[in-house]
Amino acid sequence: MQIKAPPNFVPDDSRARQIHAPPVHARYRKFDLYRNVQQFYYIDNHAIQVAQTEHDNFTDLIYHLVYSQNLQADLDKCRVIFRWMTSKNMYTINFRDGSKPNSPEEVLLSFKNKQGTYARIFETLCRFAGVHSIVLTGFAKGLDYRPGDKFKGNEYNHSWNAVLIDNNWYLVDSHWATRYLVSEKNMPENLVYEYDDFYFLTDPEQLIYSHWAHKKEWQLLHQPIALADFENLPLVKSYFFKCGMFFISHHNGVVDAQKGRLALTLGFCKPTNFTYKITFADTGEEMYQGQKLKSYALQHQGQNQTSTFVFRAPKAGQYYFTIFGQLLTGELGVKNIFTASAEYKVIVDKASSDAGPLPACSDSSWGPGVAVDQLGLVANPPDGIITTEDGTVNLEFAKTKPAYVLCKLRSNGDRDEDLERYIAEIDEGDVIKVKADLPKKGEYGIEVYGNDPAKDGDTYTHICQYYVHFAPKSEQDAAFYNESPERRGLAPGQTATAQHPGNYKGGSAGVDNGYEDEEFPPPPPELLQQQYLYGTMPDSRQTAVHTNLAHPQGQAYGTYAPGVGQTDIAKPQKAQITNIPISTQPIEVEKRSVGQEGEAAPSSFKLQPKSGQENEPTPAPAPAGTQQKPSLEAIDRNVLQSVDDHAIQVSKSEHNNFRDLVWDLIYSKNITNELEKVRVIFRWLATKNLKEMNFDKVEKGSPEEVLMGLKTGQTTYAMVFDTMCNYAGLHSKIIPGYAKGADYRPGQKFQPGTNQHSWNAVYIYGTWCLIDAHWAARRIIGKQSTTEDFHYQLDEYFFLPDPHQLIYTHFPDESQWQLLERCATLHEFESMPHMKPQFFKYGLEFVTHRTGVIRSRGDLHIRLRYQADKIAVAFNFTIQFEDGNEEYAGVKLNRYGLQESSGRIASFSLRLPVEGSYILYIYAKEDTPENKDNVYAQVCEYKIEQEVVPSPAPEPYPPCSYLNWGAGSAFYRYNLSTYQQTATLNTREGKVELQIKVPCNMQFMAKLKSNKMSDTELEGYVLHRTVGNTAYFNVSCPGRGEYGLEIYANNPEKEGSTLYHVAQYLVLCHEDVKVEPLPTLPHGYLGKQQRFDEFGLSCVSHVDPVVHLDVNTVTIAMKTSAPMRVTANLIAVETDEEYPDFVFSNCLGNQISFIVNMPAAGYYKLQIYAMPQADPSQQLPGVFNYLINCRALTQAVFPFPKQYAQWKEGCFMYEPGLIPTNRGPHAAQANLASLPSQVNFRVSIPKAQAVAVVAGQNWTHLDRIQGDEWAKVVDVGGLYGQGVKVTLNANFGGDKTSYSTLLEYML
Repeated sequence: MQIKAPPNFVPDDSRARQIHAPPVHARYRKFDLYRNVQQFYYIDNHAIQVAQTEHDNFTDLIYHLVYSQNLQADLDKCRVIFRWMTSKNMYTINFRDGSKPNSPEEVLLSFKNKQGTYARIFETLCRFAGVHSIVLTGFAKGLDYRPGDKFKGNEYNHSWNAVLIDNNWYLVDSHWATRYLVSEKNMPENLVYEYDDFYFLTDPEQLIYSHWAHKKEWQLLHQPIALADFENLPLVKSYFFKCGMFFISHHNGVVDAQKGRLALTLGFCKPTNFTYKITFADTGEEMYQGQKLKSYALQHQGQNQTSTFVFRAPKAGQYYFTIFGQLLTGELGVKNIFTASAEYKVIVDKASSDAGPLPACSDSSWGPGVAVDQLGLVANPPDGIITTEDGTVNLEFAKTKPAYVLCKLRSNGDRDEDLERYIAEIDEGDVIKVKADLPKKGEYGIEVYGNDPAKDGDTYTHICQYYVHFAPKSEQDAAFYNESPERRGLAPGQTATAQHPGNYKGGSAGVDNGYEDEEFPPPPPELLQQQYLYGTMPDSRQTAVHTNLAHPQGQAYGTYAPGVGQTDIAKPQKAQITNIPISTQPIEVEKRSVGQEGEAAPSSFKLQPKSGQENEPTPAPAPAGTQQKPSLEAIDRNVLQSVDDHAIQVSKSEHNNFRDLVWDLIYSKNITNELEKVRVIFRWLATKNLKEMNFDKVEKGSPEEVLMGLKTGQTTYAMVFDTMCNYAGLHSKIIPGYAKGADYRPGQKFQPGTNQHSWNAVYIYGTWCLIDAHWAARRIIGKQSTTEDFHYQLDEYFFLPDPHQLIYTHFPDESQWQLLERCATLHEFESMPHMKPQFFKYGLEFVTHRTGVIRSRGDLHIRLRYQADKIAVAFNFTIQFEDGNEEYAGVKLNRYGLQESSGRIASFSLRLPVEGSYILYIYAKEDTPENKDNVYAQVCEYKIEQEVVPSPAPEPYPPCSYLNWGAGSAFYRYNLSTYQQTATLNTREGKVELQIKVPCNMQFMAKLKSNKMSDTELEGYVLHRTVGNTAYFNVSCPGRGEYGLEIYANNPEKEGSTLYHVAQYLVLCHEDVKVEPLPTLPHGYLGKQQRFDEFGLSCVSHVDPVVHLDVNTVTIAMKTSAPMRVTANLIAVETDEEYPDFVFSNCLGNQISFIVNMPAAGYYKLQIYAMPQADPSQQLPGVFNYLINCRALTQAVFPFPKQYAQWKEGCFMYEPGLIPTNRGPHAAQANLASLPSQVNFRVSIPKAQAVAVVAGQNWTHLDRIQGDEWAKVVDVGGLYGQGVKVTLNANFGGDKTSYSTLLEYML
């Protein structure tokens, strides 16, 4: 539905305002501004709806698109325009009122007339949305571009935009974001309108691979590149960056294959599969002599997430080598199919000496990868290339869970069936060994197929393949695969074989790498790609705060950025400065008691006010500029301490008159350094208890009157400070103006006579500096029980604050005393956020929302950046209605907010429940173990006008313990780590798994929280266990909705049983699912228990304590380091019924196995107990607990024989295991008539002298086969169903008639 603009509506025209933003690299990158397109959910949906509507004229369109939503932020305005353009069919756009020459309507209609561009349309829409944008022209590597192509002269083939968002320039290509071509013909009828978020605010380091602006400054790179360098870059697509890929070996689009060989290496930082295509450059053909050119290259995974492609060309010539990626993370908006990512042109000088197609195997990638990991196998060797001189090949696959492997040998020219006898697999329980004896020299492929018995049935799936070269050492050394960096023994970063053109630094896209690595910390884990793209780019947060801090957004007036020069105004003359002198000799300080008389001035001392000296006029105010600025850092530490201590001691003394005070404070110690003079006055004034100050004589107009006036409120701190500076020989100025004090609220307007305040400027070695002694001394610490205890806490921030920071709270009546290159207006001052000194103390910056009042529709995301490399900062917040009420419908408003910190960005996500006015207070604190009692301090404050609340109204976030989500500070104190970089987990089919790497033995507990279910009801929907050095947390959501996952942990060796909150995550389930709850288990129940490692036990078959089965029997194996006594119990979770006789333990050598039969489908707990045989204790402690999910009953099972103590001391049964009977839950399925009359017994019993089976009254003595092994056939005919016992017995020496019962069957 079209929304008409109001009759008097005039859109804001950005050209009506001057801007002061030179084209330089933005202070923030795209991922700083937003990390998930869901942030723009309402904006995007609105843009799409507007795109489906025709409008009478441009004014109606821009009003409907931007102004009807009251969008304030530049980012939001740009986004809504971008999404409108990527949703609108520009070939069908129409205005009912038509278009006039040079009108916006003419610009928008020009595209379908083939006379305009997307960039011009985007610029026009931005202009009338009040956002500055310009059209950039240059060359782009479009659909028909191939590596090596040259661009002609000035015939620029594309245009895109730079857009100014909060005084930072960003790049946008709305055309490429829209245009997906179905065919290679660039025709309108073949266009498919999707959108690619990559081209919205694309980082310059990424866009330079495809877009070259002819005006070099608009490349927005720290080092712009020449056209020749641009042409030489590899051709990359947006998918390249979505996979987190980066170049390692070759950073040129055209590469030479020396002697017919080439190895290309790429890195990637997200789980990615790769494949490739090779074609002849001149014909586009993929085939050569009946073989795909692809078969002449070998792709294999390297270490540290690299992939190498080794090409041995069959003939000289030119080829295109295209690499495709497939992201495996399932990210929203990223296609899970192989997509073209990068392309090279390869120039081959001659055919490779060993050119030929590789052995024909199923895949294009060689070596173990993701599929092997998913099957729970660890492959050795990990490299996909194997060499052998004698034809023998050995592979090993260690199991972390049950799995089967099948291998096939391949060789070009040989039939597969003829090669079968040369390869075999041997399953040794915990490891599968593969051995191949190759029949003749040559190249072979070994294809490996895997089977997961829990789910695959009889199906085997290709999981990996190996390339094998059987040849003499000399031939191996000369083989093509040695081009690979791993074969040459190089680290991936050392593999560059091509020179980078010109000054262009490979992998850093025009970024100056002239900085020491240690200056800047590495980026967060998910942004490893940035290291290669941006190099060690200077961290903008370490530059002066004023480069881009104070400017509100989304208003109809010019954005204000303190510190950005204004070209149309002559800059004030800067004073000529020399360096600030530094004293090195501390003052001698005498300790004083309170009330002690101060040192009187000698009669020769005369007070001389600076203001009265005609030969030294007061210098004009001017910004400090680039000269050295006075600061505490310019004072020697020992000198500073002595100056401060002297000021404090003098503050305890009483003085008869002002002359004595000035002498005692300054001249008695011969303080001549201007900075030290200012400091001692400031420190005295901020420390002195002014209520008890008295002078013998106070004359009208005297300095004494000024100081005494503080007691009565007749004078101000600024007047006192000015007076003392004047008599200390310093130029000083009282600055009256407005200040945002304790009673200020964001959005408040300043009226004459209200919020009046005064502070000072003081001239120190040629630079005007600012001081607010009143605000520095306003807080009192300690109890006033005695005068000794009374003192003011000093707020150092107000001693020489940066004018670019003080402008947020102090607005002088005379603008020149802002001491800024460009002065702020009162309107701009009123619009700035309300910030506290701690904001600057912690080095914070606004990434979004630079106005004190935010108008919000739907969800709101506020982002600050913090200096993680400088100081660990923790954040908190409170939300309240403007009237002070902190609750809505009985729920704390804080519950409608979520704070998370990641990648140096602190984000505050709010979804407020009802329309109205709110106040958001943001707090921060230094988060280090040393500052345990460090409380949160307020850093800034916003007023939020919530104009639209979605329907249904938002719910509070799940009721978790903290407002901070994601990994907490304790998480890092325990040295835990995770690949999960955000606080949000999205489910698939209602389930999600979180993995946390654990550095040592840790205990964990997990809780699930929901607004709709109690903690008790949710207990069965979260399960955790530790496998090796990884803790797994599995959540199965009971239904659609939001859940909080709280994780607690401790180090049991140091902290006993108390667990501490380490992290909490928001689990989003957007699916209608029906999930059965998992069993509720005590924390720490699953997996190995306290004495497992102590006893030297290790898992062989099932490392993971959660076992899912599609059958009702499983064998679990463990290894021992010493002889053990073991037993086990099986418990049905639902009924708590015990089934000890459905578990059978076997010991053979150093391996113990437990055969477990489940009598029905469902969940079971398997509890394993053990004790070394050398320990006489009869109590066997629990050592490992499993949870078994038996999903199907596939066979009838019967009770195992009863196992007596001596059986559990190292005995093993080969057969019969169990004997079917008419006992147990499946007794009815036992057909007694068909059961065998004879049963073969074969057992291993250490130290036995004789072994016998007693069936009823009949004894059958078993024969010793070898060692401890005994066997014989036992007659049981006629005993079935009679309730007869069949026992296995052994004599262990001594009395030959004495037998111990080991096993007991009941027939």
